[in-house]
Amino acid sequence: MCDPVTLMTAAASAASTAINITQQMQRAQAQQADYSWAAQQQRTAAAADEQRAQFAEQEGEANVDAARQKMAQQLGTAQARLAAQGTDLLGSPLDVLGDIAASGEETALSLRYRSMRHAWENRVRGAARQAEARRSETLAGSVDPTLGIVKTLLS
Repeated sequence: MCDPVTLMTAAASAASTAINITQQMQRAQAQQADYSWAAQQQRTAAAADEQRAQFAEQEGEANVDAARQKMAQQLGTAQARLAAQGTDLLGSPLDVLGDIAASGEETALSLRYRSMRHAWENRVRGAARQAEARRSETLAGSVDPTLGIVKTLLS
């Protein structure tokens, strides 16, 4: 028969190894869950960025339309004033109307550029978040609980 102390030591060692293996598996599962959660958070944030980009485009279109309507009203007002003065629309008055139209179009294009820039910034941020989500998913897939188990068994 074997020595009782040796049996108890072997049993304690086996129990310790079993506990270590269980802990390694739990850590690996928790790490996979953390990476998966991080990936989902990044995907959700990327979707919000895309919505912000679409909103920026829609808002920009509305602002451009409003600026062009305002310019058309200013042109109409200027034409009415010039006509009320009995001015024909040649020479200097035509230059004034051209300047009003050019200024209005410049404002509209500036608003369009600003909205496109905001949309682009949101899309770039969303793309970065999608990349981070893919990275987290890759890390979640590469978590290998067997490596820790093998190290535990070898020690």
